[in-house]
Amino acid sequence: MSTRGREEIVAIVAAHKELTAEVVQAARLMAAAGYGAFAAHLDQHRAELNVAVGEFAVWAESFGAWAKVDASWATYPPATTDPRAEPPTLELENDLRRTRDALLARRTAVLATLAGAREALRVAGLPVDQLTAYRRVVRLWTGEAVDVVTEVHRLAVADRYLGCLGLLSAEPDTAAAVLRLWMQELQEADREGELAFAETCGYGHLVKRYRSNH
Repeated sequence: MSTRGREEIVAIVAAHKELTAEVVQAARLMAAAGYGAFAAHLDQHRAELNVAVGEFAVWAESFGAWAKVDASWATYPPATTDPRAEPPTLELENDLRRTRDALLARRTAVLATLAGAREALRVAGLPVDQLTAYRRVVRLWTGEAVDVVTEVHRLAVADRYLGCLGLLSAEPDTAAAVLRLWMQELQEADREGELAFAETCGYGHLVKRYRSNH
């Protein structure tokens, strides 16, 4: 039974490695796109996930040498890249959407692997109820990473549309249509915040026109 239990521990560490890898890739993407502060936030989440898998490995090993697993191969050093501020593009927005979906999928994979391992670990003598703390940490830091990616995606969309609006000062009808397209890309709950942002950027007349028609 200890052999099966060890296999489950290795599987959890492997799933965790793939999750952390996605956080690293997200940080590199944001740094390369000029969102350095957000990349730094993601890198902190990478560090927290490194700690989490290390603590998981120590916890498992405490129940016997058979459960000892080297978790260092599942950790990552700080994400490094050469920052370059490039104009936001649809490609960046698509990359951010894919990154967010990948983070969610990797989190699901870790939690599913953890759930699937519980019985084997229980039979091997591990107090699996104590895994709740590890599960909570994975959910917390992945959720934080997803929020960061979502926020950068929102900013990238806003930057692109504001850039378009800046070129249409002599075409108010077209500018108003661009603002409508911008709002259509957002969930309804997010529109008011972006309208307020557009107002602060000098497009209050377009916002007023949008609101009068909705």
